[in-house]
Amino acid sequence: MMPTGERLRKNAYGRYYVTDECDGCGACASLARINVEASPDGSYYYVIQQPLDAIEEAALKAAMGACPRHCLKDDGDRN
Repeated sequence: MMPTGERLRKNAYGRYYVTDECDGCGACASLARINVEASPDGSYYYVIQQPLDAIEEAALKAAMGACPRHCLKDDGDRN
């Protein structure tokens, strides 16, 4: 199936999410281990938990910058 840029359903509800464009490279997980997890088959990552503090928020923002496919997104105040 072709990626559409849509939010993956497996993401935790909230402002940060991964889209279906993720190829499972793991760059995000190396920076935001608490908030990002691999799918069971390792083919993609998703946000398992929204940030609970400023440290986790900073880690997710760093992960967004490191994502080569730009598929880790932030909707800002929108949920």
